[in-house]
This record gives sequence, C-alpha cells and structure tokens, in this order.
Amino acid sequence: MKLKPLIVAVALLVTMPSYSQKEALKAITLKDSEVYMKYLSSDNLEGRRTGSDGNNAAAEYIRAEALRLGVKPLPGQDDLFQPLEYLRVRLVPGEAKITVRDTNELYIQSSDIMPLMAPSDTVRLNGEVVFAGYGYQNSGEKYNDFAGISVKDRIVIVMTRVPEIKGSGMPEAGSGISEMTEVRKLPMIMLQQAKAILYVADPALGNDISADLLSMGSSYQLVPLFRKQMFSFSINAYAITMEMADRMLSHSGLTLKKLQDSIASGRKPASFIIPNLRTYVDINVTKDTVISNNIIGYIEGSDSALKNEAVIFTAHYDHVGKDAAGNIYNGANDNASGSVGLLNIAAGFSALDKKPARSTIFFWTTGEEEGLHGSTYYTENPLFPLEKTVATLNFDMIGRSRRDTDVGASLSGNIDITGLDTIKIIHGGDCPELVSYATRACLESEVHPIDEGKGTHFSGSDHYPFSRKKIPALFFFTGLHKDYHKPSDDYEFIDFDKLVKVSKAGFLTGYRVASQPQFPSAEQIKN
Repeated sequence: MKLKPLIVAVALLVTMPSYSQKEALKAITLKDSEVYMKYLSSDNLEGRRTGSDGNNAAAEYIRAEALRLGVKPLPGQDDLFQPLEYLRVRLVPGEAKITVRDTNELYIQSSDIMPLMAPSDTVRLNGEVVFAGYGYQNSGEKYNDFAGISVKDRIVIVMTRVPEIKGSGMPEAGSGISEMTEVRKLPMIMLQQAKAILYVADPALGNDISADLLSMGSSYQLVPLFRKQMFSFSINAYAITMEMADRMLSHSGLTLKKLQDSIASGRKPASFIIPNLRTYVDINVTKDTVISNNIIGYIEGSDSALKNEAVIFTAHYDHVGKDAAGNIYNGANDNASGSVGLLNIAAGFSALDKKPARSTIFFWTTGEEEGLHGSTYYTENPLFPLEKTVATLNFDMIGRSRRDTDVGASLSGNIDITGLDTIKIIHGGDCPELVSYATRACLESEVHPIDEGKGTHFSGSDHYPFSRKKIPALFFFTGLHKDYHKPSDDYEFIDFDKLVKVSKAGFLTGYRVASQPQFPSAEQIKN
C-alpha cells in the first residue's frame, strides 16, 4: 500500500464531516439533554447510590432510553443489564450506643452515637479514652496533638476544625466544619491503631455536630460479592455531643472549653489519657443482598469484518446517595452529565444513515463511586472481546463551568474547573491518533480542549480499568468544582451549552475512530 495516498485519505476522513455526520449531530439537542438531566438528577432518585432504589430507577430509565435510541444488547446477550451483586450492611435504627463507665465498671452515662460510616459488621469494642485535641499535626507549625502520647488500642476524642497556631490559637473565626479537614485526620489516627475515633464539635463552633460533618458518612456499606475480598474495610468513627464529651472529661476536672482555651493560649497541645474511664461502643447492623447493574449495549458497524471491532463509550450513572442527615447528593455534574452525554452520543449514532465501519458500544457503569466497580468488573468479565475493543472514550463530569464560588480546594484536590467552552482531555499518552481526533472534534464543536495527558485525575474514573488492559483511553472532564460531592451539585448549575458541545465532540471522536480502517488495536499496542 502506498503511504501518501493513505495519508491523504485519512486526512480527508478526519477533517471533512460527511453530510450524514452533520445530520446526526442535529440529533444531539439541548432540549433532550435538559429532559434527561432533570430526571437523573432529581430528588426522586435520592442520589443514585449503588444498591439503592434510586440507582435501580436510574438504570431502568437509561436502559429504556438506550433501547428507544436503537442501542441493542451485545451479541450473545438478551438484555442491556450486566448485574453486580453486593452484600449491603445497614445500621439498625436506635441501636448505636456509647456507654461510659469508670474502671470499676460503675455506670456513668449512655447515649446514642452517630457512626460517620456504616460499619461492615456488628461493633462491640471498649477501651481507655484519650483526649487528643483537634487530632491535628502540622510539622511546619511544630504542632502535633499526638506528641508524647499513644492512642494504640485506645478510643480517641478529637475536636472538629484545627487551631490557628500563628493567629489567635483558636480555629479560624466564622469557619464551619470542613469535610476535607476532618477526613484528612482519619488516616493519621488509623495508622496509630486507635480502636475508635469520637468526633465532637469544638466549643468555639457554637453548636453540636450537624450535617456538615455527617456528610462524611452514609446509611449503609456495600461489600462486593462479585470478587474475592482481601479484607473488610470499616472506619470506627463516630460523632458524640459536647455534653457527652464533657461528661467523659469530668473525671479529669476539665471541660472541652477549658481544653480549647488552653490550647489557644499556649499554642500547644493539651492531650492526655482520661483517668479512671472506660468507654463502650455497641452498634447493631442488618445484612441483605442487592443488585446494581451495568448498562451496556451497541450499535452494529456497517463493515462485514470491522463490525467485529468496537469503540466503547463509558460514563458512570451512580453517585453517593444520601448522607446520615438525609441530605440528597443529586450528582448532576457527577455524573448525570456524563450519562446524558452517552445518551446524546447514542442518539447521534442512531441518526446516521450509514453506520461507521466498526461497532459502537455504550456503557453506563455502576459502582464507580464505590471504587470503579462496574468498569473493573466488565474488563474482567467482558461481554465484547477486549482485544477487539480499539478505544475507550469516557465522560465524567462534563456539564459545569467555572463560577465565582469555585476557589480553594475540594474534597479530593484543588479546584481546577474549566471555564466556559473549555474541557480537559485526559489520556495515557499511548495513542496520539486518539488525542488528535478528540482535539479536532472539540474545536469543530466549539469547545476548547486542554490536553492534560495523564494529569492528576487519570486513575480516577472508568477509563482507567480499560487503560490497564492496554486499550487506548481518553477522558473528557470539566475539572473539580466547589460543589463536588456536595448536595449542591444540582441541575440549576449545569452548563447545558457545554454539555451539548462536549457530547458532539465525543460523537465526532468516536465516529472517526470507528471509521478509520487502520486505527491501532489494543493487541497492536500490547505488542
């Protein structure tokens, strides 16, 4: 085969959308995007957490819409659902208790306790109690609440927030509880092998722990039954009232307020083992099994040989559900937006007069927020040969643009959300052709691409299990915003113009990969 004519043919293919493509792009509409989004991000779905009724309702909706658009079950399958089975562990209402006794087992006080994460099993633990200030360490400030004291095999009380060592010595005035700040304390305490962590509001906060902190937790824990469990993970972290903390501290003649004032005035920790005190934590749970489904189907290619290869589009439809206080996390951007994007792209392919040579697979994953469960399970149990899957295009958070409030940091990193008409392209750098197609498709769709390569987000979404199987993968992503994993990630903040443009860019990218006769296969990249 002569090289020059091939290059010319490929260039024409990439740069000149056919009339059929242009017509197909008209099937990707703002109106449909709004309708899809309004349902998938509604309170009725209660945050779409894997294993919940809302998650199942979202799956039924997406399946129905995909079938309506002409997406069919993969060869050898009779449905779009690929089930994943979980063990669900839930708290028994009213049966989470903390009891305080002295070392002679004399009863002092008992009250309800609020787990910040549903345990994986019944909890029965007891131990000595350490007051560890804010549970805060900062080498730059030469401050360490754990200096000179062991919390191993003990129960630890920590106050919310952190001291302003170079300022007033108190937590920053007017600041509320930061989920990111509190979550960062957990691994430091766990590594010291504490039996349990008791969070209590610092007195300067002015009120007991509320939904600000309870958002760390959820009402149940899921244990995957579709894979062998190497270990059972559970964090013994609970919230107690200031009244209970003061009752526990009364054996030392101190109160939370006195201890907070002492830390502030001396700019140094006031940690100690509470004398003559033993605390018991008792949590009862119930267990059942639940199913959550991957949703996967395809539109067959037009070439008799190449239709046995495919481009796969991925997006997760699950989110994180409700917190322990009942706040609903609707996950409009994360990731109803990507799920809508896939429905849009399926509409585009369905509208083509002639389908591209290769088949196109549409894969809405579940369990992404639990740890990339759905995509990982599929790559270990594929319904279409992975060696015939030439590329993965992933869509996770494609519907937000920067707002005035998008400053500072989010739970998992610095806020880096893109502006109007801008999208990040994240990839492994192993397939320049795929990046080239995506870049050109973005520009043609009037959205500016930012090539981030692997970047900091590369391993955090559903393209990653495919990349680990040496399948070229590319990820469209807006970046992190202020409302990431908060109840405020809602419908009204979606930039539908951007969502439609990114959907069109995804369609054009996938269409060209599916049409390109010489696109590198996963097998070629492995070799």
